[in-house]
Amino acid sequence: MQARITPERDDEGPYVDITGTVDDIRQEHVIEYDAVHHRKDPIFHAIIPTGVEHRTLMGMPRAPTIKTAVSEVVKCTDVHMTDGGCGWLASVIQIVPEEPEDGMRAIQAAFDGHPSMKQVIVVDEDIDIADPMRVEWALMTRWQPDADTVILSNQKGSSLDPSRSDNGMTSKIGMDATLVPGEDKSPYESVL
Repeated sequence: MQARITPERDDEGPYVDITGTVDDIRQEHVIEYDAVHHRKDPIFHAIIPTGVEHRTLMGMPRAPTIKTAVSEVVKCTDVHMTDGGCGWLASVIQIVPEEPEDGMRAIQAAFDGHPSMKQVIVVDEDIDIADPMRVEWALMTRWQPDADTVILSNQKGSSLDPSRSDNGMTSKIGMDATLVPGEDKSPYESVL
């Protein structure tokens, strides 16, 4: 396709977005197409809204920004944008804690690295961050809600979150399921 992005704006949408809900109508630049080239018997490929491909393409660029931000405060080994969070609103962060507050530092840094997120879970290196059962296991065996949770109120949220307030604000939660550095890890090791 040969096209020009013009300075003119017009309504885009409404579309179904990564959350499976209908997104807002947005004012976006108008694109004017000059030519469309194709081969004989062309195959057209489109991204199906809310599918894995859509969530992956949206979330994939966010994982590095989160990892970069977290790595500035603690050793971060990996970041996973969760399917339940639509590849956009929730992540699991894997760190190597060296100080008792590293999990909490990682939570704040993760929100700084991707301000649209609502939920961050921080785990140790032995947890498979792409496996929701192992992440939940880490929460249930290593996390104490009253001591290891950050709740932030009145935060700027994502326009993709239908539960946000009319002024675009939301609350956010971070859960630290890491072990205290230097603690005997044997009671926390999984035999499965």
